Amino acid sequence: PVTGRVADVLACAQTCFDAAMRLIRPGNRVSDVSGPLNSLAQSFNCTLVEGVMTHNMKQFVIDGNKCVLNRPSADQKVDDSVFEEHEVYAIDVVVSTGEGKAKVLNEKQTAVFKRALNVEYSLKLKASRA
Repeated sequence: PVTGRVADVLACAQTCFDAAMRLIRPGNRVSDVSGPLNSLAQSFNCTLVEGVMTHNMKQFVIDGNKCVLNRPSADQKVDDSVFEEHEVYAIDVVVSTGEGKAKVLNEKQTAVFKRALNVEYSLKLKASRA
């Protein structure tokens, strides 16, 4: 079993995730989510990491235009929109025992390949088009 600060961080992340799932409901606002998440993290003596966002998703789009800042800061702003029915969100919760600033450990680049929806491909083989 995990004990100590590691257990606190894991319990905090799970509790924040569960709270975010309950708060992202039709009719609620984007600004209603970050406050309870920050107070939950403080109750575990942890902090949410800056710059982590929860995005809405659509078919072929993994980061939509509606997003929720888990820890709002002065240099990052999002629109205070209302959650609507039949929207799908990818909830990202990153918790730290430190001050909540991300550190760069190595300079390796991570590549995420996304399909460009406005580009049409003409496939050569008939089997590829089926």
